[in-house]
Amino acid sequence: MPHTTVDEDWYASAFDALYPVVYAHRTVEAATDESAFAIDQLRLCTTCSVLDLCCGNGRHMVHLLKHTPHVTGLDYSPSLLHLARGLLAGEGFLVRADMRAIPFAGAFDAVANFFTSFGYFTRDEENQAVARGIASALKPGGRFFMDYLNPAHVTANLEPESRRRAEDLEIIERRWIDPATRRVNKAMRVLRDGHTLSETSESVRLYSPDELVRLLGQAGLHVEALYGDYGGHPAGDDRPRLIAVGTRS
Repeated sequence: MPHTTVDEDWYASAFDALYPVVYAHRTVEAATDESAFAIDQLRLCTTCSVLDLCCGNGRHMVHLLKHTPHVTGLDYSPSLLHLARGLLAGEGFLVRADMRAIPFAGAFDAVANFFTSFGYFTRDEENQAVARGIASALKPGGRFFMDYLNPAHVTANLEPESRRRAEDLEIIERRWIDPATRRVNKAMRVLRDGHTLSETSESVRLYSPDELVRLLGQAGLHVEALYGDYGGHPAGDDRPRLIAVGTRS
């Protein structure tokens, strides 16, 4: 069984060289419709500058770059940034940084944050620092797109344990919600031929829709709409995502 504790800085090791194999289904092709929806919601023009915050291996950047050449990707993982450099083949701009200290001010027409890359940190003040950084990175009136999980849907549909295979790897995952910290956690063990290759964990703060809107508002980000999926349906308990779209106040 995977371990059942989560390190406070779990994100420092979770996105290592095995991450693209374990999550091989998160492909450039799978990001096509997600990117198209974000481009529409951000109202991206062909000369707009956009920051893909927590860009990972660059799978969304591929599509953003088809719309505008002015795309910057920021991530903390050296392994994923290395993959992004190969995937993008010199297009766009990549930078390694901590999302609590985004090194840009008034630089972008839009910021996109895909696939629950928010709520990582144990203190709300740290998560709010991310939101403030998004606001600071935007030009006045710039737009943001944040694709976050839906806490109600996660709580109702959480699968406590699963086993699956990816290539020659066996992946065992254990999931649980800590009501005291209001976080959803996952511990994962990756094995090959019965031998453990790695043990990692993930943890995300569960912000309700009202809490998320309030947190973003306090950071200077005005939420215009909340969607429940990439089909543009309104947010609701039965929808898997909580996608916040709006502008820098």
